[in-house]
Amino acid sequence: MEQFRQIGQPAEIRSLARARRARRWAWMTSASLGLCVLLAIWQERALAPGVHDALQGAVARAQTMIDGNETARAFLARFDGGVTVAKDSGLDPLTALLLRVTD
Repeated sequence: MEQFRQIGQPAEIRSLARARRARRWAWMTSASLGLCVLLAIWQERALAPGVHDALQGAVARAQTMIDGNETARAFLARFDGGVTVAKDSGLDPLTALLLRVTD
């Protein structure tokens, strides 16, 4: 009779758990890196002019969607300090918000 090997041995279970954790961290790291790249392009048009222009269009579309949604406007009203600082200093709202957070 043929014997089947079960995946219940402690070394294999630890190895599978370690692989699962590594995949999760790799996904989070790559998503964070992608977000950082997009933020850098948002701040500096010279990095990727086409992507920067597309981000500007996406922001305009998101702004129209937010303007039509009361819940989103109420949620974002808490971050209004960044927008007023941006208008006063001539910066875009994201830059002003990042500067406010780092202070």
